[in-house]
Amino acid sequence: MDAIRKQVRVRCSVEHAFEVFTRRVDDWWPRGHRRFDDSVLRLEGGVEGRLVEVSRSGEEHELGGVLAWEPPHLLRFAWRLGAPPQAPTLATIRFTEEGELTLVAVEHVEGPHALPDWTATSALFARGWTHVLAALADQLAAAGSGSEAEP
Repeated sequence: MDAIRKQVRVRCSVEHAFEVFTRRVDDWWPRGHRRFDDSVLRLEGGVEGRLVEVSRSGEEHELGGVLAWEPPHLLRFAWRLGAPPQAPTLATIRFTEEGELTLVAVEHVEGPHALPDWTATSALFARGWTHVLAALADQLAAAGSGSEAEP
């Protein structure tokens, strides 16, 4: 089971990066990485919170459940792919201060229950996280912070 590892460095505080990633997820999460057109994403803080996408008509899709919430340094959630949801995968996002920068590092693993084809699924997740972290970096840069994406 190979972990997906992606990261981006952003020119802002750890606190700000965590806040934008969690509380303002709808502002920056790519529209092309959503189930519904014109949806709203919401990340409910705290352990047992949820990452939820809500369609314009009110249909709700739970993308994941928060397993660890340690502001401003760590977020871990069980990510559910597909409809009906498959067994959850595990995504851990760490926010680490590096001088004037913050390293936002993602590690995404298969989880405790095997998926039918983790190799293909992990390739999708790897491409997805590349786009998602680039969108986060763009959001932070637009707010006056700089960023440096790394593969």
